[in-house]
Amino acid sequence: MAKEQIAKGVDLVWDSWVNSLKTIEKVQEDFEKRTLQAFNVQKEFIESAVNAINAVEEEAKKASKEWQERLENSLKEFGKEGQFDEISKWLESVQEITDKAQNLAWKPNNALLDLFANAQKQIEITLQQAIEQQKQERIETLNKIEEIANQLKETHKKLLAVAD
Repeated sequence: MAKEQIAKGVDLVWDSWVNSLKTIEKVQEDFEKRTLQAFNVQKEFIESAVNAINAVEEEAKKASKEWQERLENSLKEFGKEGQFDEISKWLESVQEITDKAQNLAWKPNNALLDLFANAQKQIEITLQQAIEQQKQERIETLNKIEEIANQLKETHKKLLAVAD
């Protein structure tokens, strides 16, 4: 009876130690999940920023085009045909300059957001690979620790049996 209690005590000590290591492993998994969730939030933020900038850019182009069309229509109503052709060419030149200016204004924003999005994507991929590698190593390590703990339990029990 005493030997059984000693054996249960030995099992309890080593099982508690292994379970504490498993608990630490679960905390690490939770931390990894939260880190990936943070990357998803960041990715959604970048995507919404890109969408917002694209929408503003489209609205600016649309407004510019509408302005040009209204001006052309107003000039058609008030001007002579010969004059309208010259003014129309001038308006096309102004529109071309406006388009180029808008492209120059939007290009840095788009390039910066593309840079952020690509960098975030690369970091996320690298992080996911590192997490997967760590997970595999933790599983292997825990399995080895459990094997060693079982061996130590048996050795501990044998030592206690000899001591009796």
